[in-house]
This record gives sequence, structure tokens and C-alpha cells, in this order.
Amino acid sequence: MNADARSHPGPTIFNMSASLSSWLAFNRTVGIVLLSVLLFGLGEQLWQPFLPAYLHSQAKDVARSSRIDPIALAWVGLYAFVLNLFEGCCYLFGARITARLGDRGSLLVFGSWTVLGYLVFLAVPHPLATVLAALLILGWEPLSVPVTFTTVGATVSQERRGLAFAWQSIQKRLPKILAPLIAGYVLQAMQERRGEIEGQRLGMNLLVLAALCLALVTLAVQYRWMPKRAPEEDADTPLRAVYARLPPILRRLLAAEILTRWCDWLVREFVVLYVILERGLSFSRMGELMALQHFVALMTYLPIGRLTQQTGLKPFIALTFVFFALFPLVLVSVPNDWLWLAFAVYGLREVGEPARKALITTGIPREIRARGVGLYWSLRTFAISWASLAGAGLWIVGGPDLLFGSAFAFGIVGLLVYLWAWRVSE
Repeated sequence: MNADARSHPGPTIFNMSASLSSWLAFNRTVGIVLLSVLLFGLGEQLWQPFLPAYLHSQAKDVARSSRIDPIALAWVGLYAFVLNLFEGCCYLFGARITARLGDRGSLLVFGSWTVLGYLVFLAVPHPLATVLAALLILGWEPLSVPVTFTTVGATVSQERRGLAFAWQSIQKRLPKILAPLIAGYVLQAMQERRGEIEGQRLGMNLLVLAALCLALVTLAVQYRWMPKRAPEEDADTPLRAVYARLPPILRRLLAAEILTRWCDWLVREFVVLYVILERGLSFSRMGELMALQHFVALMTYLPIGRLTQQTGLKPFIALTFVFFALFPLVLVSVPNDWLWLAFAVYGLREVGEPARKALITTGIPREIRARGVGLYWSLRTFAISWASLAGAGLWIVGGPDLLFGSAFAFGIVGLLVYLWAWRVSE
């Protein structure tokens, strides 16, 4: 090695680091967004998966009931209905704020809402206050979705966007592996010590307090290190004009997604109730099944993210539709000892998630990307907002078998619509 090489090792190391970052579709801005997704997601998943069971116990306490009844089920359905309406508004509002304030400013605004939600949750132990707090907290993800898409679209090349969204999906999935395990054991321990209602109340408060601390840490990181990005050029484009600029393939994908998300949201908020109250599993066992679900999903992201660069995006999106449809059917078909199979299928439905996001990002013009992403997600969310209310009604009328069978039917129709959309776009 000559003297110049020995005296100037820095550029070589820097170039190697830059090459690795490029190969991984990773950079500083994407890194801060992913860290935010990880920490906010970890806090959210400490309590959110068990919120339907907690609302159910609160409703029973208010009604002085000790059984599953229509009122308690309706509370869960109402919570999910309001959540979807609220999230639909958040997608639009988040897109507008992101377009106007850029990534850093919008993330700080959205994170502050989350902190307020945690404070309301801890201060007022009543079902109505719990739903209000949950809306404020869970609004962070739909508010921040446009930020993620604009960041990846602005800083990552088109052929590597599938891989970038694979990293984002991993950051979302890691908390869903770790947090339900922790939460399940905490709630189980508190329930054994204090009884069902008091134990769940104390356990949820402990978990929400931990989540509040994570949210504050995330805000500090964003404030200190998140780079600023200029607002979008067409921040004031009317929504009708934004929709008109969506390519036909995305409009067809949206129609297929609405049907498949009806399959998902018919049952999503009732899976925990079904497994714990109908099948008789414990909170800790439910936490283990959730962890398995998200571990399976996580294991698909990077391999699929790399494969999308060679084979394209659409085949993996089709697999997502297949597994969405299969989950409710498998869940009601297998005995308790085989419930792990149902939750493995639940995890495999994420196999095409990075590909779907990359397709949407690439299809929406750069100058309206934040508004376009927000509009796409809001239309989908408004369209499926009634699904959980319908799910509660189906359970009340015909039991869980009718509910999960109806979800399977929606999933099959959604798959067929996507296959048609794929064919006509060729």
C-alpha cells in the first residue's frame, strides 16, 4: 500500500459506506423516518392489539355484565368504525400538512397529537375517553403515511423503492413481534393478581405509560436530527385534480383493495375476542400467536424486496390478496393446537406489501405525491369504515362462523378484481 493510500483511508471507508447504503436503499432521512416508525410502533403495539378486549371489559363494567353480549360487541365495532373514519380524515390532513410543512415539521405535529392521546388515556378511565384517546394515538400512522412515501420517492431510486419499503415494513413489524408478547404477559399477570376488570385496567395503564415515554423519545430524535425538506410544488392542487392524475392501474388496485380490506376489517377487531373468549386461549398465548404472525411477515420482507427488482411488483401483490382471503377461513377451520397455522397465514398476507407501496409511489407524479398518497389511502379507508360495524352485526346475528365466512367471500372477490386489473394493465 502506498503512502497516499495509508494517509487517506477516509474516502475509501466513506465510499464503501455510501455503496452499502445505496444497495440497502437507505439514507439519513429514510433512517430517521424508519426510527420514528419503530419507536411509535413499539409504543402503539404495547396496548393496541388488546384494546378490543379492554373495551369489552370496560363495557361489561359499565353495564355490570359478566358475559359477551351485543352491547359489548357493538362497542368494539363502533370503535373500529370511528377509527376508520378518523383515519380517513387523517390521511387527507396528513397529506396536506406534509405537502406544506415538509417531513420534519409534519412529523413533529403528528407526534404531539399522539402524546396528547396517551395523556387522555391515562387521565380518564371510561370507554368513551378510551376511544377518543385511541383515535388521537392511532392517528399517527395515517398522518405519517404521506411522509414515508414522499421521503422514499424523493431520496430512493425507482428500482430500489421495493427494498426501501421492505425496510419500512420491517420497522413496522418488529414492534408487532416484541410488544404483543410483552403486553400479553403483563395483562395476564395483572389479571391473575387483580381480577379481570381491575387487572386489565392496571395493566393497560402501565403499558400506555411506557408507550408515552417512547413517544417523547421519538419526538426528541425528530426535532434534533430530522432533515428539513422543501414543501411540494403543487401543495394546493384540488383533490379532484389529484385523483384525475392517478394512473388507471392505481384506480383498479384501489377497487380491489377496498374489497380485500373489507375482508380484513370485518374480522380484524374481533380476532382477539374470538381467540380469547370463544376458543378459550389466554392473553399470553394470544400474544405469542400475534408475535408469530408478525415474525412470519418480517421474514418475507427483505427477500421479496430484493426479488421485486428482478421479477417486478405485481406477482407479489397478487399473493397478498390470496393470503388475505385465506386467513378467516383457516382461523375457523383449525383446532386450537393448529391456530399457529392461521396466524402464519395472517403474516404471509404481508408478502406483497412493499411491492404494493412501491407501485403506488412510482405511479403517482412527484409533484403531487403526498396529496396523491393521502387521497388513495383516505378513499380506501372511508370505503371500509363500515366493515367492523357489519362484522359486529354478523357475529350477533349468526355467530363467528358467519362473520369469518363472509370475510372469506370478500377476500375472494377482491383477489378476482385484482387479477382482472393486472390483466387489463398488461
